[in-house]
Amino acid sequence: MRLGRLSCAQAAKLVRLEAGESLPRSQLPKSLLQPLQQGGVVLLEKSGSSYVVRGLPGKLAGFVAQHWGIRDLARYAQAAPDNRSRGVLADIAGDSKALPNRPFDGIFICSFDNCFLADKPLNISPPGSAVLITLGNLPKLRVEASYLIAVENAECLWNFERVQKYFPDLAGLEYALVLRWHWGNAWRQWLDGWRGQLLYFPDYDPAGLRIFATEVLPHEPMARLLAPQDFEAILEQRGKRDLYVSQEKFLNSVESSQHEELTRLCRALRKTRKAFEQESLLS
Repeated sequence: MRLGRLSCAQAAKLVRLEAGESLPRSQLPKSLLQPLQQGGVVLLEKSGSSYVVRGLPGKLAGFVAQHWGIRDLARYAQAAPDNRSRGVLADIAGDSKALPNRPFDGIFICSFDNCFLADKPLNISPPGSAVLITLGNLPKLRVEASYLIAVENAECLWNFERVQKYFPDLAGLEYALVLRWHWGNAWRQWLDGWRGQLLYFPDYDPAGLRIFATEVLPHEPMARLLAPQDFEAILEQRGKRDLYVSQEKFLNSVESSQHEELTRLCRALRKTRKAFEQESLLS
């Protein structure tokens, strides 16, 4: 009988127990500890005023295979979203749905005759479309544009030509577009080898600016924010007070950044007490 789904974090703890290590009992939820005890593959030992759980090597992995269907516990524990697929899960767990999978595992990119996959040009992406570069093919991606614009939301990626008028500074620049979707290690490694300038097109609300501060800048400290011309006037016209108020708590941590453009946008949000998502520029 298979029990509830085992997470990668839980599997990592079982790997340690399988190696004969001990863990504080508090680190194992009852839903996990109870079947292990019933299967006789762990021991509960007194340690000071509390208890530790010690695994029995040679027994625990077999129990996990029987009850959770996981054939390779160590590989399952390392099956992060960036390196797992339905095929991998079918191989190590006997079930392609053992862990959540993204339906499209890769990066959506819009080429303007400046992107290549190996030596094959991606040509010009028609309006309303983009090319999916799978994670396995990312090392073959070559972007010859000097700028790469990371777009926060898909609708603005498909219809970027409709928002270009808000960014006159882009005129004359050669760039490609990429959807800021699930930027894992594979994409960050690709960026490390790219020599252009990353521009980030955010949602203009506290949560959107926090994403830039916490998910983009730590890996791309030279990244720049893309802000519409006459930003405060647009905030006054299109901004929503309730959107700002519901997210205002995020601004304190974001404003501590030394990033000049980020600080300027945060101050504009506080001044107007309004915010908007990038899709509103499409209307």
